[in-house]
Amino acid sequence: MNNEISGKSFDDELSLADIFLFIANSLPNITKSIFVCALLGGSYYLYAPNTYEATASIQMAQVGGNPVETSTVFLEKIKLPLYFSQTTWSSCEVKKDSASNNNIINKIKPILNKSAQFIVFTVQDKTTEQAKQCLNAIVADIQAKQAELAKPIIQQKSRQLEQLNEKLKFAEYSTQVLSPRKLSTTFSNTQFASLALMLSNNFENARVIKDLRNSINDVEISLSEPQTKATYLIAPMYSNEVAVNKRPMLTLLICLLLGGFIGLAITGISRILPTLAMQIKAAKANRLLNS
Repeated sequence: MNNEISGKSFDDELSLADIFLFIANSLPNITKSIFVCALLGGSYYLYAPNTYEATASIQMAQVGGNPVETSTVFLEKIKLPLYFSQTTWSSCEVKKDSASNNNIINKIKPILNKSAQFIVFTVQDKTTEQAKQCLNAIVADIQAKQAELAKPIIQQKSRQLEQLNEKLKFAEYSTQVLSPRKLSTTFSNTQFASLALMLSNNFENARVIKDLRNSINDVEISLSEPQTKATYLIAPMYSNEVAVNKRPMLTLLICLLLGGFIGLAITGISRILPTLAMQIKAAKANRLLNS
């Protein structure tokens, strides 16, 4: 008979009326659960320390329109133990771990914006000033590291610019020395071939001078902003003057949802336990009969 009852209970379909009846029977438990959750949420809202947030978005250093390092490489580098200085660890109030940089990475939460190729750092701390202080130290370290990477590239382009300027001076001097006006006083009309050769050389020098000036202009542009620029903040550092962990409406909503779920769970468990106990007893009785 017990087996028939169990089979019938599993075969019955749950109707909409059963659901409403279950919720109605759960109202006392739901009310109690919401009340308890509201007390806990209110205690958290009143006594939990405030947490403030600051955000900084940086564009990595560039030389000649190209970043000094890729975003992927940069994000891996900042995970290294010795990337950030001791000043940054102190400013962010994070205990330094000699094995990894995970503590500070978790603190600054770096995110790569793939569409615009800039890095966003978000720091939460006890006060807005402490969060900004941590971000300023982070940005200063990154600027110093990327300035070291940019230095040899800039020096190479500067040497290239010097060489181009020297070639330009020599080409201009050659054109001035071998000017047809000066040559006409030296060469007679019978030496037409030599004069024609000098004119051809001047035309070639003029072309070379034009190419050199274009090359010099390109290098100078590549060494000036915005083609070459140090690491910088894309926008002023943003900080929220309101505590991010104190949101009354969100806290109330969580209390209501959590209280309702717990109340329904208590009612469901209280109904399932007697049935489960009966099924366990029936199973034991059947086992004894079979043995």
